[in-house]
Amino acid sequence: MKKLLVVIVGLFCLINTSWASEELTLKDCLKQALSENPQLSSIKVRVKAAEELAQAARKEKWPTLSARYHFLHMRDQQKVVILGMDIPLSAHEKSEFDLLWNFPVFHGFSLRVKERLKELDADLASVAYERALLTLSFQVKKAYYDLLKAERGLKEAQKSVERLKAHLKTAKAFYEQGLIAKHQVLEAEVAVAQAEHTQIVAQNLVEIAKGRLNILLNRKVTAPIEIQDNLDKVPLVEKYKKYVEEALKKRPEIKAAKIAIDKAKENVRLAKSAYYPWVDVQGIYQKQGTDLLATRNPYGDRENIFFGVEVKWLLWDWGKRKREVSAARAQVYSEEAAMKDIENQISLEVRAAYLDFEAAKKRLKVAEEALKSAEENYRLNKARFKEGLGTTTDVLDAEAFLTSAQVRRIQALADLKIAYAKLLYATGLIESKN
Repeated sequence: MKKLLVVIVGLFCLINTSWASEELTLKDCLKQALSENPQLSSIKVRVKAAEELAQAARKEKWPTLSARYHFLHMRDQQKVVILGMDIPLSAHEKSEFDLLWNFPVFHGFSLRVKERLKELDADLASVAYERALLTLSFQVKKAYYDLLKAERGLKEAQKSVERLKAHLKTAKAFYEQGLIAKHQVLEAEVAVAQAEHTQIVAQNLVEIAKGRLNILLNRKVTAPIEIQDNLDKVPLVEKYKKYVEEALKKRPEIKAAKIAIDKAKENVRLAKSAYYPWVDVQGIYQKQGTDLLATRNPYGDRENIFFGVEVKWLLWDWGKRKREVSAARAQVYSEEAAMKDIENQISLEVRAAYLDFEAAKKRLKVAEEALKSAEENYRLNKARFKEGLGTTTDVLDAEAFLTSAQVRRIQALADLKIAYAKLLYATGLIESKN
């Protein structure tokens, strides 16, 4: 039994290790985030609630059935005097039960308008969900590339420590041979310590970046995660004009602004509906009696049925309806102006994102050229030191230039990826169509 338990635990650990070491692609992270993020789940519920309210508004056009009951106790009986005689008209107790049926035939088009407004509210909730999807997708991409940048930064920090330790070893050997002074060895030792400090900071940045991505994927902050490194793959972009045209059709803010205009127009119709009469057809089944259940009534009919039509029409209200219609129309103009402003802002966002991407490409090219120079400079200074033609300071400076150039290239690669993600976000796209 103990052997079986050991085997099961071993298999479980093996499965967990395999899962933890599996590299997640960006698509994997997006899929997991968009399906499991709690913020999206919350917005989904709001969308469902808005849809239910739209369904409820549709029911207002249909007949309703309601019940009403009341019981009354009177101190004195109601009486009438005929020829000097008191004739009772009611008992001390009176109960009444009504079953009411009401059909709203016409309410000045307000019922259809209210239904339409609730439908637009549901559409608006769906647009809010789209916007949350778009925002979350950008956050996941940024967290993904930030983690890659941190991991590469850590690797470069480790390489820097290795290079400096190798140089320190060489410097000590030269010192023992009397080829260099003591202070050059001390400079190398200080450089190693500084590099190890940088490595610790880089390791911490990796853990923080992992935690940030884990949260977006609705996982534990400390959960192990490995992602696929696609930082070197440079994305291709299309012409700026195409992104602007796409953004003005796809961005959730544009859709929301159009819905706001439609709602404002419907509110004009709703305000105008107050000028029309309201017509309802009604039916009532009524029971009256002198006991709690209205089973007997010696003073009149115990039960009856009524049918009728009710018409209500507001004829004068001192211009209140006129003012309400004017206010609703003003809101339409306001929403249309807001729509134009949103279009301008989105066009600017796309322009800025496009220019950021182009600038990031240029920075990457500069960083790669600088890295080539830094690598050659380090190689030459390292060789000069071994030949006794250079100093430790020369090597340490060259190594610092090399590390800095490598870090700048990593930063440029990450900036390029994030700039492209931002361009897609500004366009209203989760993934590229390419």
